[in-house]
Amino acid sequence: MRSAPSAGPVGAVSIWLRKIKAIILREIGSRYTGDAIGYLWAYIVPLAWIGVIYILFIALERRIPIDTDIGSFICSGIVPYLCARYAVNAILRARTAYRHILSFSTVSHNLVGFAVFMLELGNSILVFLVLLLLNYAAFGFFEMHNPALALWGFFLAVATGGAFGYLMMSLSTIWPALSRATPLFLRPFFYISGVFFTANELTPDIRELLSWNPLFHGIEVLRNGLFEGYVSLLGTSSMPLIFIAICIAGGFVVQRRRFSGEASEEDASWAV
Repeated sequence: MRSAPSAGPVGAVSIWLRKIKAIILREIGSRYTGDAIGYLWAYIVPLAWIGVIYILFIALERRIPIDTDIGSFICSGIVPYLCARYAVNAILRARTAYRHILSFSTVSHNLVGFAVFMLELGNSILVFLVLLLLNYAAFGFFEMHNPALALWGFFLAVATGGAFGYLMMSLSTIWPALSRATPLFLRPFFYISGVFFTANELTPDIRELLSWNPLFHGIEVLRNGLFEGYVSLLGTSSMPLIFIAICIAGGFVVQRRRFSGEASEEDASWAV
């Protein structure tokens, strides 16, 4: 019997894109199911965080280290941090939410993780822009000095979370308890990622100590793009890109070794 002809690279890409689209549509349809507010939670939660921090800044008479308004400064730190954290949680949650289709050989953890990340990235950019526009509508301030650089920094921050989430998802296929312990890794980053401060405020020793934090770099690159006249002493693209590459490579190796090992065991059982 003659086998069906291969669809070729174009056909393979088309099939891959259809799978990505199907997963994204399913994620959109299932998220916040039965909730009357639904996707508005994507805006309500960051607004609540911004409101609390805004009140703290006023109560503590915190001086803004950049020549801008309080709302814009808080948005530049809290929103990319939250969106990076959302990306981690969404990818980790996908492993459980899609376990019934991950049993099919045509659907992999890599495919599901990528689709969920793309949806989360799109949501994050939309939330960020809407919050900036709300700040403009409420207070008359809209900071966007260099849109391309600002969006690049925001992407680096969210992609840092996505890559870390992918690595944790891959490792949790071997050690399931690791996914539940991930919040313990994320919690300290709220205090060391420049949510309340800038790199230029820090002493050289502390700035050097925090220079290993890729999320801090992403937030500082974002601020370089948002605020005219602000040039970060820390923010570079290389640190987040290296971290993202290491996490993706590590997760990919874990996936390959785990599933190749399962395939070998299955072949051995058939041989017996």
